[in-house]
Amino acid sequence: MSVEKVYGNYLKQEVEGASQGKLIVMMYDAAIRFMRSAVKAIEEKKVEDAHNNIIRAENIIYELMSTLNTDEGGELAQNLLNLYDFMIWELVDANTNKNAAKIENVIKVIMPIRSAWKEIAARGETPQAQDTKKTDELKPLNVAG
Repeated sequence: MSVEKVYGNYLKQEVEGASQGKLIVMMYDAAIRFMRSAVKAIEEKKVEDAHNNIIRAENIIYELMSTLNTDEGGELAQNLLNLYDFMIWELVDANTNKNAAKIENVIKVIMPIRSAWKEIAARGETPQAQDTKKTDELKPLNVAG
């Protein structure tokens, strides 16, 4: 069995068994990893690799945006939506101009959010979970990207 297949099976089991909070942290981790790969690709003048990694990071951020419940999440959800929107615009500009500094700025913005979600996931709760005590329903995450 190849290393890729073993890793793929491990990752599949990890995702399928993860709580919603942990899935969100995994999405942040993947977006950060793609952005760091894009920065490296820009530095190495690998335009196509940079483009592909930036697009992957954008797709994850779009997915995070789509999971926000701005009706019930109030100001916190709206602030996150605004931050995600900022990140997307920065990544689009970074991709257009192959500007590694713009990507680094997005990483600086996303890291504290990721840290907060990691702390929330470690406690085994999500902000939405408190609301779901009323509705008993969570919005599913699409991690396929």
